[in-house]
Amino acid sequence: MNRLETIYQVAYLTGGPDRVTDTAIAAALERKAARLDRSGVLHRSSAKPADPFVLAVVESLPKVRAERVREVLRAPEPMRSLRAELLADGLVVPAYHWRRAWHAVTRAPGGVWATRAGERLLAKAREDARLVTGAGGAVALGGLGAYLDRRSAWLLTAPAAGEKTRVTVSSPDDGQMDVTDCSPG
Repeated sequence: MNRLETIYQVAYLTGGPDRVTDTAIAAALERKAARLDRSGVLHRSSAKPADPFVLAVVESLPKVRAERVREVLRAPEPMRSLRAELLADGLVVPAYHWRRAWHAVTRAPGGVWATRAGERLLAKAREDARLVTGAGGAVALGGLGAYLDRRSAWLLTAPAAGEKTRVTVSSPDDGQMDVTDCSPG
């Protein structure tokens, strides 16, 4: 493989199945196959998407938040096929093989062990304006917090009502306080 061909390949190499799901959520919102209400809940629209990942997102949406969609999309056919394709092309290694290949892999968020070939193709894809575009491209590379509409990004990543926000507070060398949101999403 000389280059990554889909935004979902980019997403998988960047952050694993959860990032693929987040990218599909962004694509569903962008294509108006789903809508986001004021409380951060995703709803299905009447559009019937052709993209298998967006279709899987839409089919999981009676009324749910992004975290629930991630749970549903970890196992269906499009995700299994994508993972198998990346494994067959030698771009990722299964988590249980990383020790054997530790010198040839790097770990991305989401537990993905990308090979050096996968990392090279991902670096090329980051520069490919035809592949990494719109809300889907922003989310593939930066997660739901990078969604192009800031209000939607906040709604997609905010904790549900009743959930507590988890943060860590550290004091870096510059003496300033650094607060990091560790909430799911």
